Amino acid sequence: MLFPGNMPLRFKSLEFNCFNWIYSAAPCFPVNASKVNIINDPKNFYDTLCERFQKANQRISVASLYLGTGHMEKKLLEITKRNLNDNKCLNFKVLLDYQRGTRGEVNSVTLLRDFVNDAPKQCSVSLYQTPRLHGSWSKALPSRYNELVGLQHMKLYIADDSVMLSGANYSNDYFQQRQDRYIEIQDAELANFYSELIDEVSNFSKHCTKNGIIERRYSSREIFNKEMKTKIDAFMARWQERQLSKLSTSENSDAKDTWIFPLIQMGEFGITQDEQVTTKILASVPEGSIIRLATGYFNLTDEYAKTLLKDCKANISLLMAHPNANGFLGASGPAGGIPHAYSLIARKFWQRVVNYRQINRVEMLEYERPGWTFHAKGLWYYPPGCGVPWATIVGSANLGERSVRRDLEAQAAIFTVSPELQLKLHQESEQLHQYASECSGELQNRETPLWVRATVGLFRTYF
Repeated sequence: MLFPGNMPLRFKSLEFNCFNWIYSAAPCFPVNASKVNIINDPKNFYDTLCERFQKANQRISVASLYLGTGHMEKKLLEITKRNLNDNKCLNFKVLLDYQRGTRGEVNSVTLLRDFVNDAPKQCSVSLYQTPRLHGSWSKALPSRYNELVGLQHMKLYIADDSVMLSGANYSNDYFQQRQDRYIEIQDAELANFYSELIDEVSNFSKHCTKNGIIERRYSSREIFNKEMKTKIDAFMARWQERQLSKLSTSENSDAKDTWIFPLIQMGEFGITQDEQVTTKILASVPEGSIIRLATGYFNLTDEYAKTLLKDCKANISLLMAHPNANGFLGASGPAGGIPHAYSLIARKFWQRVVNYRQINRVEMLEYERPGWTFHAKGLWYYPPGCGVPWATIVGSANLGERSVRRDLEAQAAIFTVSPELQLKLHQESEQLHQYASECSGELQNRETPLWVRATVGLFRTYF
């Protein structure tokens, strides 16, 4: 949809002129900065979820890769169940990945079985499976390895009109010492948007019932892909048109100081909104600005790398997990080599930085904190001469091959002219960088197992 030339722009500051194109790329939800809550600690993330799920009156909707089976997850489910028993108007919806959610004898599905059996009118559990694994392929590939093909990777936590955007899963690890990002937004329309997004994906997923898991069958993968793309495109267009209409007519829009643009990425279906917006932001920021990027798993696509090195005018900081802070550290089998693979990919990228003579503009950092793993991802934009960010991108995507090509991802670009929110975003970024150190020299000297060097090129798009 082209940007209507007669519609008044709603960004208040000239600092945002270079981003006005985003109105044509995604629906816009204006809010006040007081409705945005930035959480910096996994325990606070968990406590907030407990409080929101306990007090919810109408809906609790969750999208996650999986539900863990530890005591913290069970406590959160117990809180939810008590609320459901006390409030028959409350609905509980869960969207997970089929492969990850059914792994092992005790898993996400067994944990949620009582909800489906005891309150089927209030509860629904959906399990998305990439069409690449429909049919016999699902069983042909071993457990864990079939997850490489593609996943439901969105992380959304909705309670009534509250939306928590994160990269953290509904799991014990992510509630304790695994650092991620967590931004909560109180807005009914935004909550409706993400709730409907969960519903749209759920319509193309398997469903848990008292009689087991029911699958919606398609005659071919091509038909599945075409129908899902058509539905998601129509969903986004409907919301974009609706929000543009509201912006052009609402008298309250001028009172807002923060703008939320939801972004989705479903590369399997040719839906690349998050990739397009992220690339254009990187390419359109003015000289003298600063962009901080973070990813738990450093594996930039060629397009992102090219944009950063050739088109981007900003000074760039890239923060990633040190091998000691990688969630795959110590994993059995080939998965144990994944931290080495990410280091090798980072080393090759740094060589490109050197070749492009960009070492004065690009820096690479690693997060290392004793006992912690690093899973944070996103972007912070600092305008020229400004010591605080005026924009951020937050959500589930890792800026890498998997996020762009294989998985379902949910993000949001947030722009604000609120000094209070800008400061909170800066404090969030600073806290992550508190445990960061420059690593370009160390990357060159870090040893990589021979088998990792031999295979990383073949399997780079799978992690």
